[in-house]
Amino acid sequence: MIPLVSAAAAVFNLVCTGTTFIGVGLDAIKKQNQTPYSETFRVDLNAERWCYGKCETTAHIYRVSPTMIMLKLEQDEKIGSESFISLNREDGSIIDRTRGIGTFIVMNTGKCQPAPFTGFPARKF
Repeated sequence: MIPLVSAAAAVFNLVCTGTTFIGVGLDAIKKQNQTPYSETFRVDLNAERWCYGKCETTAHIYRVSPTMIMLKLEQDEKIGSESFISLNREDGSIIDRTRGIGTFIVMNTGKCQPAPFTGFPARKF
């Protein structure tokens, strides 16, 4: 269970910008494999929910600490894949990385700025 935080600090958007790296192994860091990254996340720490982009559905927040918000962590050891989104609460940095089968990776890195919370989609039931 995530501890309750003050209402003002508990719900917010994060507007993140940086660089996307795509490739196999170290090729991902080559300049030709880099593109600009931009994403907006909506976060409610008390409800333990988050979403991104058009925010059509929400997901459970994986873990929150005083210094880090881990929005998701998904691992499949059988095929060697891993996906996570980690936000540093002190310096505003983000790492959003997906490692597929083998050494293929998609990694977004950058900085995030807080913005007013724009809400979640209405529940159908």
